[in-house]
Amino acid sequence: MNADPLATLRDIYLPPQPQWWPPAPGWWLLAILLCAAAYWTLRRAYAYWHANRPLRAARKIIDTLIDEEPHATSSDALLTNQCNEVLKRVLVVALKIQPLAKASGADWLQALDTLGDCSEFTHGAGQALGEARFAADVTINRLELLNCVKRLLKRIHYRNSKQKLLELREPTKPRVAA
Repeated sequence: MNADPLATLRDIYLPPQPQWWPPAPGWWLLAILLCAAAYWTLRRAYAYWHANRPLRAARKIIDTLIDEEPHATSSDALLTNQCNEVLKRVLVVALKIQPLAKASGADWLQALDTLGDCSEFTHGAGQALGEARFAADVTINRLELLNCVKRLLKRIHYRNSKQKLLELREPTKPRVAA
């Protein structure tokens, strides 16, 4: 018999280190949630980008007109009609604000002032977009009109602008206490 029984014992075996794969169920859940959040964020970003595409195109047209203004040979009437066409296309066709399809004159200018939170169209350079553009001798401050339209396009939001006009046309009725 052996005098030292401890000498016959084997050394301690450590368990193997945990591997990184497969992850625990909590990590799977976190990965699924992160993928869902990334998908939702990308989808919202794409929808925002797609909805703002007409506004970006209109801003680009106005910026081009501003850049070409020092060398422009077009008449004032043509410029006012171009500005008016850009605004009508953005508001009626792209943003689908149908009440503005038939708007003209003072109603059109008031709607533009409402959208821009300003008075540049009823009392400023934007008046040229009303009935004044049909006059035989149209004279306008061309650069000021273009800058006025540019400021308006910066203030227009693809979702909030329609709601702003609807609130103006349909004022809330006061509640009567019973």
